[in-house]
Amino acid sequence: MSTVAGNPPPPPAPTGDVIKDTWRRFLAHWSASTLGFFLRSLLPVIVKWTNPKEPVSYPRWWAALLFAALISALAGGINSNLPAKPRELMKSVGLGFALDVATLLAKFTPLPP
Repeated sequence: MSTVAGNPPPPPAPTGDVIKDTWRRFLAHWSASTLGFFLRSLLPVIVKWTNPKEPVSYPRWWAALLFAALISALAGGINSNLPAKPRELMKSVGLGFALDVATLLAKFTPLPP
């Protein structure tokens, strides 16, 4: 590479330390947060299943899973710049769990005075 007017060439771009948003990372964090979101709605049902007198049922589980997948797109976008390592995926599961709690709290309205 020749230099123009005696200026040295620019340094090469860093290769190993740069973390970029990729679809693979987005999908990994999106699926982990979907699991966390869905797990939050599934845990009360699992507690009911431990009672042998209660019938085992979870009506419209697919609707809860689709809602979790839709809302968890936010968590996938937030965490897509993190590597897809177990520690960061657990953070996404926790974020999905927290997003479900936030949607649950949004349904409550304060009582009028």
